[in-house]
Amino acid sequence: MAVPVQFRKPPMGGIGKKVAYYPGCSLEGAARAYDVSTRIVAKELGLELDYLEDYNCCGAMETKNVSFWGTMLLNARNMSLARRQGHNVIVAPCNGCSFSLQRVEYFLETDKNTLDRINQLLQEAGEKPLDNIPHTYHILEWFYHEAGPEKVKEKTKKPLRGLKVASYYGCLYTRPHFYARTYSHLAPEDEEQARPRKRETADDDEHPYYMEALLEAAGATSVEIEPMHTQCCGGPHSLSDEEVSEKFVMMILQTAKRNGADIIATECPLCHASLEMYRHRLMLKGVPDVDVPAAYFTQLLGLAFGYSVNDVKLKDNLSDPIPVLKRLGLA
Repeated sequence: MAVPVQFRKPPMGGIGKKVAYYPGCSLEGAARAYDVSTRIVAKELGLELDYLEDYNCCGAMETKNVSFWGTMLLNARNMSLARRQGHNVIVAPCNGCSFSLQRVEYFLETDKNTLDRINQLLQEAGEKPLDNIPHTYHILEWFYHEAGPEKVKEKTKKPLRGLKVASYYGCLYTRPHFYARTYSHLAPEDEEQARPRKRETADDDEHPYYMEALLEAAGATSVEIEPMHTQCCGGPHSLSDEEVSEKFVMMILQTAKRNGADIIATECPLCHASLEMYRHRLMLKGVPDVDVPAAYFTQLLGLAFGYSVNDVKLKDNLSDPIPVLKRLGLA
């Protein structure tokens, strides 16, 4: 049984209503449904995404373990582009992308020698050096802080009543907390130590709750799957070690199914793809209790806001959550 958690309720706002939008590689390809539904939700919540022109890959899967300075420069260039468009804030819907940008932000913020070298490399590459270091937030954090459950409730036209949702955050949304700026889950007396770099906009690193809060405001019922909600899905290892990745996904799906979930809500394209792909394989193998479809949390919010299955691209989902939603009268 999960131990009750006293969540720290951060103040609303603090990020900005208009931000630089970094979709990353996936959202303009395999995760197009996430991009489309993200734009719908942002519009309905009165928030503005300013597409980051001429952005490049963040290197989360390609360069992080190969070249430190290469990864730093890739992300610093995206930051430079954001500054050129007049932004001090970047939002990213992908855990890997937000992690990469936040990691670089951390090094640039805490080490002047690193900042000086990166600015020199940017200049050599023909890019504008950083006069300011933009802060990066996951799109979920932005929706929570700049709109929040009250705004979601206000915009909900077709509540997700009866839908039991397991919110799956993945491992990089909250960790490591000194990059992600999530609260380290320490005792209340260690409050100052728990809040990295004194940021107020922070989820909890062991017990994140922003996704549950928004989906519950839209009428859904949350299903507890701790500690699986922040366990790695095995996505980064899906080509190098399929067996391990498959077992990771099996544990997540079985926990969700056995706890009564109708659907798993995701907020990372790699996690989403991993859950869908291995669910299919596990079902073909006859593994029990893995038949739980996945949907991006933005797709579910889009449905609650009155948009159709086609509008939020639910037919693009490999695990096909539409039958579950139809059974509940939600599609």
